[in-house]
Amino acid sequence: MGLPHWALIFSEPTVDTPKRKTMRFPLDVPVTFWWTDANGGHQLGEGRSFDVSELGVFVCASDCPPAGAQVGLKISITGVPDAQRALRMEVRGRVLRVEQVRSGEGRDGFAILSDQAILREGDKNTREGNSDSEDEPESDFGD
Repeated sequence: MGLPHWALIFSEPTVDTPKRKTMRFPLDVPVTFWWTDANGGHQLGEGRSFDVSELGVFVCASDCPPAGAQVGLKISITGVPDAQRALRMEVRGRVLRVEQVRSGEGRDGFAILSDQAILREGDKNTREGNSDSEDEPESDFGD
């Protein structure tokens, strides 16, 4: 039957150390993320994905949610060969770690362990070529 057309967006997996449980796939696309801060305030941020696996995502961003925070992500994937519309991945999970490198080497961002992920072909919330950052991101996760 072959792979679905969206599988082509994931290039060769990165070489992982033996302690990794799943393969990581490099994916550099826009990400919108949100979380509730310690004061109960709704926070919204933007970044770019670095890699994606079955278990989580690393997001490159200058402003990150704190370790332990529950986060939602909307990952916009455009320009997929043979796809009629852009794809959108929605992920919900917990921040495992935050990396903030000040030396100019490495990357700033955060890693999440996903609880749930949905991949869908473009719908009313996905606009091709747009990271779709809105004040209140819509999601099927039932916030």
